[in-house]
Amino acid sequence: MRWLVGAGLLLGMLAFGIGVHHAAGMLQGQHGTVHKPNEVTAVPLPGTLYVVQAGAIYKFQHGNFTQITKEDGWTQPAIAPNNQLVAVRRQANYSDLYLLSTSGKTLAQLSHNSSTASAEDNHWTFCPRFSPDGLTLFYDFDPKDYFNSYRIDLAIFASRMEAGSRAQEWTQPNDFTGGDVNPIPLHGGGLMYTKFSIDDSYQVHSQIWFQSRAGAPGQALTPPELGCMQPAVSPDEKLIAMVCTKGSNQSADLDVVTFDPATLAVGSPATLVGSQLLAWPTFSPDGKMIAYLAPSTPGGQFQLWTVDTSGPASARDITTDLGLDSTSAPAWVAN
Repeated sequence: MRWLVGAGLLLGMLAFGIGVHHAAGMLQGQHGTVHKPNEVTAVPLPGTLYVVQAGAIYKFQHGNFTQITKEDGWTQPAIAPNNQLVAVRRQANYSDLYLLSTSGKTLAQLSHNSSTASAEDNHWTFCPRFSPDGLTLFYDFDPKDYFNSYRIDLAIFASRMEAGSRAQEWTQPNDFTGGDVNPIPLHGGGLMYTKFSIDDSYQVHSQIWFQSRAGAPGQALTPPELGCMQPAVSPDEKLIAMVCTKGSNQSADLDVVTFDPATLAVGSPATLVGSQLLAWPTFSPDGKMIAYLAPSTPGGQFQLWTVDTSGPASARDITTDLGLDSTSAPAWVAN
């Protein structure tokens, strides 16, 4: 019975780990008109951002949105080498990774997770991130349990971008937690990610975790009681931004901590945005701002926001009448 209770608790935590406010989206009412991004203009930001709405990827430059893919299950775009993108295309029973041009053209399919034999043989991949040198792609993948093919505990895998290379499993998720998600590869070769666990009282905890190499046990960078997830690392790797629920199931804080990648020392959290539905912090290319997703009004659709890394008074909503995908982090590049 114990593992059944734990499994029931954690069916929802998979979606929560991939996007902290996926379940909260059910609370979003139809407040006002929701526009497609390319129907509006917004406050200009430096560089280029990629966001997702209704299964389509949009490019945001100079205050204008351009739709670069069809509304066809696209989500979670990330920056790839050679002025390209890597993104997830989600289907009913599986998802795959694709390499795209910045204009949305499909250049290559990087995974093949559909099965013609049976639905339980399909696989899921999420949250792709390239290593800083551009040679290795990290992502979430569901290695099937031989005795329970419907159980989904995502692990983080890495694939070298060269012919003949085999995918390597980096992490060992805790059973029935939804798994290890949100990989952030660092310049020194280590990996930061979100790890979930269940205590003896069946409480689910999320922590920011660090692992130096594939298969290593790793170590927690945040305590379980803070409930931190969705890490983002500044370009100089001196700051970590993260979403921390701190025991709440209805709101979260956007916290920033100092980070020393050499010693793994983490400073005390500073809250930039407090007690709000929010998700997916993403640093600007110069590290001075953080973009994130949150409603502008209670119960509203998710919008694009920014906040300066120096303090909470600078939070501003860049958009007000969109319905951005709260399970897809913004991708921000300098050009």
